[in-house]
Amino acid sequence: MKALKNILNKLYSEDNKVFAVLSTKRKIDLSLVDDIENEVDRFEAAESDASYLAYELGDEVIDAYDDFIMKYNLDDYVINGNVRDLEEAAEILKVMLDKLEKAADELGLAPSEVYYDYDNLKQRVDNAQSLSDEAKSKYREVTDYTGIGNFWN
Repeated sequence: MKALKNILNKLYSEDNKVFAVLSTKRKIDLSLVDDIENEVDRFEAAESDASYLAYELGDEVIDAYDDFIMKYNLDDYVINGNVRDLEEAAEILKVMLDKLEKAADELGLAPSEVYYDYDNLKQRVDNAQSLSDEAKSKYREVTDYTGIGNFWN
């Protein structure tokens, strides 16, 4: 038994170069396996995020954006709507209301006696430029914030 113990001691001693190489190789392999196992969680989390983005989230974002654009069709509202006509329409009405005021004055009447809603309309026409400026400012704020193209120059 003593002989076997001596053989094993010599075989596994640090002086035995073959054992030292085998032992080092085994440590490298175990270290590499540990490193791989430590990186698997990170890989799986990244893989899961990439898969979700590629096959679900990206399409959900596109669909939500399309729904948003359809619900709040700002381009169509500005391009095909009447909002950009406010200044011009107000200028035309201003000239007409001035003529009405002069004609009513010549007859000795108040403009509101000739046109029932004169005072209200005159006030709205006078405020039209301010309202137009505020609408344009809000439009620019929305387009800057959302990245939607600005079609109101």
